[in-house]
Amino acid sequence: MYYVQRAKPTEFEDLLLSYADMCYSVALALTRNPRQAQKLARQALTWVWRMRDSADGRPTIKQDLLRALREKFLLHYRQSPGPPRKAATPERMR
Repeated sequence: MYYVQRAKPTEFEDLLLSYADMCYSVALALTRNPRQAQKLARQALTWVWRMRDSADGRPTIKQDLLRALREKFLLHYRQSPGPPRKAATPERMR
């Protein structure tokens, strides 16, 4: 198990990229949309890369990636307008 604060930058980058497929798979399971999943995975990988120096005791990269995916997905889900709804017409009210 690699700890975030102990990895050198090149080792960290290699380790982070080794989780790219896992990120995409999890994002695709969450979004069910390939384009959205790619964007979500990219955001999570970028977030973990930027936070590499401020590890503050977080155990692993994998846990950070999964947490970032979940948070980014929930943020997107909360901000999305949702599926379009059909207006109630007199025929439907009967």
